[in-house]
Amino acid sequence: MVRFVTITPEMGAAVLQHLRDSFFADEPLNKAVSLCERGQPHAALEGLCTATMADGLSVAAIDDDTVLGVALNGIL
Repeated sequence: MVRFVTITPEMGAAVLQHLRDSFFADEPLNKAVSLCERGQPHAALEGLCTATMADGLSVAAIDDDTVLGVALNGIL
């Protein structure tokens, strides 16, 4: 069953892996400049995402322990 939960610090590694596998390489601006490859880490992107998650406003869709999707929301 899919649940929507606030992303906690303990979920950070799983969320970053999901972003590496499903988002970073295909995000239009990243793709246009060949910023990174699918599944590979990218320090700057991951730093920004980690800082955003620390604001406590981001949400993940999960099924058991599998991250299905995320909405990263931060304070500006």
